[in-house]
Amino acid sequence: MNAASLLGPLACLGSAAFWALAANVYARVARDHGPMAVNFMRAALSFPLFLAVALLARPATGLALVTPGRAGWLLLSVVGSYVVGDALFLASARSLGVPVSLAIASTYPLWSAFAGWAFLGQSVGAAGLAGVGLVVAGVVTVIGRGRGRDEGPDASDGASAGRSARPGTAGVLLALATSLFWALNTFAVTKGGADLPVAAVNVFRMGFAAALLPAGTLLMRRRPSSLVVPAAEMKRVWPVFLLESVGGTALFVVGLTHTPLAVAAALTSLAPALSVPFALVIGRERLDARTLAGIFVVTAGIVLLVAFGRG
Repeated sequence: MNAASLLGPLACLGSAAFWALAANVYARVARDHGPMAVNFMRAALSFPLFLAVALLARPATGLALVTPGRAGWLLLSVVGSYVVGDALFLASARSLGVPVSLAIASTYPLWSAFAGWAFLGQSVGAAGLAGVGLVVAGVVTVIGRGRGRDEGPDASDGASAGRSARPGTAGVLLALATSLFWALNTFAVTKGGADLPVAAVNVFRMGFAAALLPAGTLLMRRRPSSLVVPAAEMKRVWPVFLLESVGGTALFVVGLTHTPLAVAAALTSLAPALSVPFALVIGRERLDARTLAGIFVVTAGIVLLVAFGRG
């Protein structure tokens, strides 16, 4: 395996790692201001930087490469993630609790694998498919360790309040819908961003996100809320926002456009599992048997995906 073939998988892992590192900060901000405020600030911070890079690197040509058809796919990617997908996840988490909802929604790489095969003609070998399954199973196992605890940036707005012992049908359906929309995000980025400059792709994605998120708040609340995080708080956390919203989203696009969709989706879904080792390092988690088993399964899946993921 040469270095070029590793670019996509490494970018996917880097994207997941950036998200895992930023998750604790996003969770704290979201508890006070809501998940949509987090996403809006991510888009608002990164959009001007991606625009500057796009104009400086390829004046007037990089952005012009994004045809109306490709722009449509990038719009769908934002709908699938920042706007509708995240709103559906929050609604599901209110019913099921964050760990259960996230475990169901994290099956989205399976839908992505099917979409890559059915619509993009991408083939993934048997070992690669086994790797996808192992990654999903490992992520679900690691998420399951937190049952009864609030996790992730969408743990706000009462997501943990009133959870029942038995998952409600509506909550399960919402979590499954979330997985479909998150898969749509990965598929749409692959379709819309292939062979385009990363900065140009994210100019459109972040621009669409900033424009659509105010409407997205209506899906989450009966009355609109502010999408602007107070300046005093942003002064403390802006480096984390900037690192993830620029570096993480850039790696996300690189990974999805340089790797078969089944492999890319599975690797970018690893943030919940990667957050555990990070938390262990800073002493916020203890390594129990379930977590250790989940990490082992995830690692086995990554090996299969990177080494044998291409058909």
